Amino acid sequence: MKVQSMMVATGFLMVVLSACGGTTTPTAVSGNNSNGGSKTVVTPSAPPDLAPSADEQRILDEVNAARAVARNCGSTHYDATTPLTWNALLAAAALRHTQDMAYNGYREASAQEPDAPHTGSDGSTPQQRITATGYGWRVSGENVAAGYALADMVTAWLNSPGHCQNIMNPKFREIGISYMSYRGAKYNTFYTQDFGVR
Repeated sequence: MKVQSMMVATGFLMVVLSACGGTTTPTAVSGNNSNGGSKTVVTPSAPPDLAPSADEQRILDEVNAARAVARNCGSTHYDATTPLTWNALLAAAALRHTQDMAYNGYREASAQEPDAPHTGSDGSTPQQRITATGYGWRVSGENVAAGYALADMVTAWLNSPGHCQNIMNPKFREIGISYMSYRGAKYNTFYTQDFGVR
């Protein structure tokens, strides 16, 4: 699993990105949170027909516009590729993680925990959260971020090689996106993109 983190200080606001590439072996949802302390238990509050909000549709449109143009993601070249379609199950997995980051704190990557931004407060991985929705994926991936303005989010992901690679990956066919603003947290905005192909 390829993970990349990037932190950028902008005035008093710190923004954080993290990307997790695909894997091909589904795993079952695991048990308890082992780090102790209190946490808000977050489950997707989405109906099975979860449709994108106007802001999430904006992100999807920007992602598909990006996929329509050949580009380099770091040293890897990607040809233009097909647009992604919205998937409510991927959106439910994304919503679960976005709410978790907002309510329980965005966990920044470190040398000891490179996957920290993608690990739920219950210990779940992106693939476990996606599997828990019933989405039978063959390849999946996740981009997360915190602290970015909506207008800057897709550009920031495209300027980061790992995130750009997830966006441009021609294997991915579907996407679920969750965006929320939550003023009671260290960061005010939270984003999750879950990518997949069945």
